[in-house]
Amino acid sequence: MESSANFGNESRSFLAAITDFFRDYTIADRIDFLDNWVNPISVDEALIQKNEPAALFHFYEQLLKLLNGAETVFKGSKQDFVFFEAIQMDVAELKKEMVLIQYQAKHLLKNEMTKPRQAFVAIFFFYDAGHYQLNYKDWLQAALAGNTDEDWNEYTYPVYQNTKKMLEACWLIHERVISKNSSRSIDYHYDLAVFENTSPLCLTEMLEANPFGVVESFFNLDDLAGHKTYLKNWYKAALGKEDRVRNAADYFFVYNQFTQLLYAGYLIATRKLFYDINGNTLTTMLSSNKANRITDGHYHAGQYEINTLPVRYVNNPYRFIELFFVPEKIKRLRLGLLEWLYAAFSTQNSIKLMDKEFLFEQYETLLMLTEAFFLMITQPFSPALLTIPDE
Repeated sequence: MESSANFGNESRSFLAAITDFFRDYTIADRIDFLDNWVNPISVDEALIQKNEPAALFHFYEQLLKLLNGAETVFKGSKQDFVFFEAIQMDVAELKKEMVLIQYQAKHLLKNEMTKPRQAFVAIFFFYDAGHYQLNYKDWLQAALAGNTDEDWNEYTYPVYQNTKKMLEACWLIHERVISKNSSRSIDYHYDLAVFENTSPLCLTEMLEANPFGVVESFFNLDDLAGHKTYLKNWYKAALGKEDRVRNAADYFFVYNQFTQLLYAGYLIATRKLFYDINGNTLTTMLSSNKANRITDGHYHAGQYEINTLPVRYVNNPYRFIELFFVPEKIKRLRLGLLEWLYAAFSTQNSIKLMDKEFLFEQYETLLMLTEAFFLMITQPFSPALLTIPDE
């Protein structure tokens, strides 16, 4: 990472403003403050009152420093190309950085994340700093006067969204040049962060060494049809606001089993492991008594109907697991499972109004995962699976 000593004076002043803005706060803190300050649509008066006048005015002053510094650096006559190069990042590094800093930018395009300079080009494309300053001043006066129900005009929303874009771009610059989180030992910290973000429950050393043991245990507790029935009943209970599951302990146990299964799937996908029914040394994790459990007839794929998993994955469940088990998908599914659990236990909550990805899409995903794991331990591994395309 380029030393800030090689940057121009304007760039160093801009970095000082960023440092001050994020000194005691994360990007999530700053976005929340902005939302509570200027968004009369989504916040109520009680939230506005939490932001005391002194805090609002201090935030306003810091925001002006960021804005003016950004305009000077990115629109000024002197272009600091050393600084521009220091704050950019290629796509491969970006994927790792998003895990390390544990924040998913919501207002930046991918090219703006790899090159934050592009974000500021967009921010100042239609409006100069003076236009933003006038809006910020109006927002400050409205908040201090308690006028939180005023209608937004045609210019307010773009300024509001662009301000969020600016804050996220400044946060990335902070991470890359000031805190330098992105220049840490990338492989070690990335793997550690991914591990933490995808491990819902701690497994024993034996099960962590053999993730397929989790899958075996899952289907020893109940067969495929039984797990699918529990999923259906859980989904229906989470949807209904008036009803809740009667056997709460059973569903909490099922929740734990599915979260363990997610962790095991992550290990299987990232380590590229294969389950071998015949005991051949395709992996180093085969348990000594596996053959006995497989040949006793307990697992038999032909007994159950695979009716949700796409046909192209039925003979290649490993490909489905590989495509699904990436950190972002796992975190989203874990969040959805938790929402289902709360809703199923309560007569006051329902998942009906949640985004569609947490409704039938999640139910279908869980069915497909359950079928894929079942197929893994019921059909012999074939090296040909490595070459079967997913399309």
